[in-house]
Amino acid sequence: MFNHIEWKKPNKWHLGFSAKNATMNERIITILFFTGFTALCAQIAFTVPWTPVPYTFQTFAVLATGVYLRRNDAFTSGCLYLLLGGIGAPVFAEGGDALFSEGTLIGSGGYLLAFPFASAIVAEGLDRSRKNGIAEIKSQLICWCIAMIPVYIIGTLWLASSYDVEFTQAYEWGVAPFLIWDAFKILIMAGITIQYWSYSNK
Repeated sequence: MFNHIEWKKPNKWHLGFSAKNATMNERIITILFFTGFTALCAQIAFTVPWTPVPYTFQTFAVLATGVYLRRNDAFTSGCLYLLLGGIGAPVFAEGGDALFSEGTLIGSGGYLLAFPFASAIVAEGLDRSRKNGIAEIKSQLICWCIAMIPVYIIGTLWLASSYDVEFTQAYEWGVAPFLIWDAFKILIMAGITIQYWSYSNK
């Protein structure tokens, strides 16, 4: 299993994880792995007084899922993560084990629901690079730039509704404090995938 992955060359691991000839078992294992990785990174979290939304490494895992898996598998991994939290597994930030509270989506639920889409958007850019055998800089940059948009929009709308505040207040809580935090992670990951990764099987 995973014999087609060049383990001694980390810059080519993504080619094996997203390979079209990967078996169903291999795809299931990678989907489960990145679901678990997202849950693990969600536990690296800390709260601050100026926002009810905790800082976490959750989005790093969400973006990494899109980096390594092909689009549909990345989306599936995100959906599985939500399903596990929805049935009570402690996979959300700080051991959160509920997607709903008193029949209503939790305050940060909008961000969580957008995660599968963010992973799939990143994966689209990487899939194009893998298909053409070179770093498709334009497509990757486009996907990196728009990946967090659904997270911010859906998350902010729901945060405003959940706390019964204006959209601008929700933006100040759920987006503004995280722009530099998320941009830093994206720049690092995009730099690696564009500058250092190989997209050729040769």
